Amino acid sequence: MPLFLLGLVLGGLSGGVTYGFTADGQAAGIVGAIAAVLTWFGWATVIFLDD
Repeated sequence: MPLFLLGLVLGGLSGGVTYGFTADGQAAGIVGAIAAVLTWFGWATVIFLDD
């Protein structure tokens, strides 16, 4: 359960910061989902995308 919650937090953080940088909701959603899934696979990640 803690790993699941960590994935949600890191995915939300990555998606939120990416949205702040790019103002592109679709890219932010993709980045957030990728960060969450990678965390659930055991790789704690924070991803920022900037245009």
